[in-house]
Amino acid sequence: MRALIAFFVLSPWMVVLTGCSDSGRSDGEASERLSSPLSGSIAIEANTRIDQDTMDQLGREGAAPANAEQKLPASFVLAGYVSRNSGTYPALASACQPQNYETDLIDTFSVPMAAGETIVLKSFGTCGIEVALELQVEGYPPVRTAGGDETAQFRLNSGSADDYEVVVRNVGNLPARYMLLKTAGTSQQNAAYQWPDHRFVEGEAIVTLKESELGQLSSLSAQAPGTARKLGSRTWLRTMSVTARAQDRGRPAPDTLDWIRSLRQQPEVESAAPNYRMQSQSPVGEPLYNKQWHYGMINGPVAWQIEPSGGRGVNVAVLDTGLFRESDVSGWHPDLARNVVPGWDFVDNDGDPRDPGSSIGGNVFHGTHVAGTIASVIDNKGSGGVAFGSDLLPVRVLGEGGTGSSADLIDAIAWLVNGSSGQSPRADIVNMSLGGLPEIPQLESAIAAGVNKGMLFVAAAGNGASTAKSYPAASRNVLAVSAVDGARNLASYSNYGNWIDLAAPGGDAGRDANTDGEADLVWSTSAALKSGRYQPDYRGLQGTSMAAPHVSGVLAMMKAQKPDLDYGNVRALLESGELTGYSGSRSDQLGYGVLDAAKAVSAASQGFAGPVLSASPAVVSLSNEGVETQVVELNVYGSAPVTGASVESHPAWLSVESDFAAEPIVLDVVLLRDKLTPDVPARGDIVVGYNVNKKLRIPVIGQLITDEKARNAGKHFILLVDTEPNQQGVYLAEAQVTATVQDGEYLFHFEADDGEEPRSLNEVTPGDYYLVAGTDIDGDGFICQAGEACAEYPVAGLREVVTVRSGQSISDLRMTTGFSRPTISAASPDVLPRPGFQGYRLINSTDRAAVTNSQIKALQ
Repeated sequence: MRALIAFFVLSPWMVVLTGCSDSGRSDGEASERLSSPLSGSIAIEANTRIDQDTMDQLGREGAAPANAEQKLPASFVLAGYVSRNSGTYPALASACQPQNYETDLIDTFSVPMAAGETIVLKSFGTCGIEVALELQVEGYPPVRTAGGDETAQFRLNSGSADDYEVVVRNVGNLPARYMLLKTAGTSQQNAAYQWPDHRFVEGEAIVTLKESELGQLSSLSAQAPGTARKLGSRTWLRTMSVTARAQDRGRPAPDTLDWIRSLRQQPEVESAAPNYRMQSQSPVGEPLYNKQWHYGMINGPVAWQIEPSGGRGVNVAVLDTGLFRESDVSGWHPDLARNVVPGWDFVDNDGDPRDPGSSIGGNVFHGTHVAGTIASVIDNKGSGGVAFGSDLLPVRVLGEGGTGSSADLIDAIAWLVNGSSGQSPRADIVNMSLGGLPEIPQLESAIAAGVNKGMLFVAAAGNGASTAKSYPAASRNVLAVSAVDGARNLASYSNYGNWIDLAAPGGDAGRDANTDGEADLVWSTSAALKSGRYQPDYRGLQGTSMAAPHVSGVLAMMKAQKPDLDYGNVRALLESGELTGYSGSRSDQLGYGVLDAAKAVSAASQGFAGPVLSASPAVVSLSNEGVETQVVELNVYGSAPVTGASVESHPAWLSVESDFAAEPIVLDVVLLRDKLTPDVPARGDIVVGYNVNKKLRIPVIGQLITDEKARNAGKHFILLVDTEPNQQGVYLAEAQVTATVQDGEYLFHFEADDGEEPRSLNEVTPGDYYLVAGTDIDGDGFICQAGEACAEYPVAGLREVVTVRSGQSISDLRMTTGFSRPTISAASPDVLPRPGFQGYRLINSTDRAAVTNSQIKALQ
């Protein structure tokens, strides 16, 4: 995309500006900005703060780490730097420059905290290397960062509201960038702080055509025979043509993204997205039952008494790596074979969904293990499944290495849904122990079509120990399952967040939390190498992949008891505490609690009249800098009618209008600014009463943010960079200026190249550029790395080319900087991944002084 900004020219580098006021600046300052070929301002995201002793301060001669506590407000997102020693960064080609760094062992803050509040620390390491940090709150033991995103968090469960000393300490061997967060609303809690880097299939795109362009579908395919595969009524998997591939210039990943951008410009195309890769998320009388502690945890034996057939007549599809088969002539794993019905292999496009066994870390036969937890038969020869009488429909969507593509997943779900509403779906329950995808509209549509036909979808939350949403688990119509160990604690690897629905046993190889003398592994069907060949066997594994099939198995038993059970019924039972050991309040770790098979099957067997009201969104977060009004939909679950509904109470700082005659019921919630205390988050509940004694509580957070002038994201470097990276994938700066915060914003301007050598850092020549800005708090010579502030024109994640022309001035450009990064979602579908993006490299001033203009690029 290109933003060509032209102004009426009075004279070289001078323009007429309209629609803005500059009265607060001196005539000299205004004249200086007008004479600039490019100038503008950078706003700062709410609650942004910077550590008082980053490398911007420590790099100065004679500087020393700060001794005093840094006082922070009630809500903040702070970026910082800590290092156990001083030294020089390793000279890696694309991760950092060989710059010096200084010692700053700890950072100390004064943070106001109250019971129930949480503070989060995220370590981003340096130079692409993870570095462990510690978070310590006054009066409590330290917590060390861990997991896939190196996160530590502390929750103040009790105690008085007060200012607490909070210390961030480096316990690694290299410097580290970090972020410290304490926010009231949900938007910053759920924000991404690293650039999207979802893997995708090179040379492929998922393309949806506009409704009015269906007639052009055949012509699209005819132009390139064999390059399109139908995934739905308007959705196709397109393959890049041979001509386009021949122009890849040795950079296949960026060229795939360029091709997708060009597809989006075609008039008949509604949307185009990469074909993202996904990956596996790594009964009583049976001989292995004494190892299967996880069945006792979910109250399985009681559930089997209520539903003795074990889900007979219910089809459960397992979308995974397929099932183990010893040879072409042998049957499926003997503990599964009796329940298997014909499936399909979407990886090899045939009717033999065989599990090849290859997965990251060895031959674990992932799909076979998942299937066994659901539907292993009762035969006194191994293990039994949760729904041991159900039909098992194997669907292979994961290939070698336990990875697959979003196109195969969409195709597989469409096959299971089985066309229009007049045809029965091929499966009742769909288990997806896979994930790692961004939000994909075509996938959401495929799942919604299944839900409309009564199908139930279950997915593993993911094993990144992160709050980052993993799809399909985070999809609106899917039950997202986190994992617990033998003591019902969140497993060390499990993802968590406000999108988790419930938890189930996933095990933890590093714990014996139930003190039975063995690691908390989930045991199920697999295969092992014996006498030179793989043969049917059993093994213990851990992962949210192991947790999800427990839920799918229980849903199968519920479906056997209540054949018309649908997603609405399940949702109502879940939120009313009928599926889990519900404590009365939902948590980000366990959702509505740990699965209880006996309660769930009992609830299905007795029928469920309801009604239960459920709010969407479940939590309302309003602020003067975000959303000030919110429409809340109240969905009714259960067959009984809602009667006597009314809003019984709400906080005084809200206006709530209701329409209980609408379907769904609608609440219009409006923030009343004048009722709030500035910069103090307010919390409360909207209470809806109905059916005499039932109540729905909708948590609400309100904020009047007035910290604009106190915001500080640190010293900013503003760069004009080449629009294409070099061979190492690094974006090189052609001009560079710096700015410090002034009343909560940054002002910048560049100078025109005067033609004299050496060219100054702030001088710009005519050409095409990306305009970017950010901090370099660790002093490694790159901006916009994770944990550093970043701004891109016009919007982060959606850069547009800015063309600087001789004799013309571009002024009053506006950007916003902050520590969050764009995500790929329904709200921002145009954002694309950035494979291997390391930030933008700063100009080394000593190099600039030593070379001529034509030599600069070769050195950077």
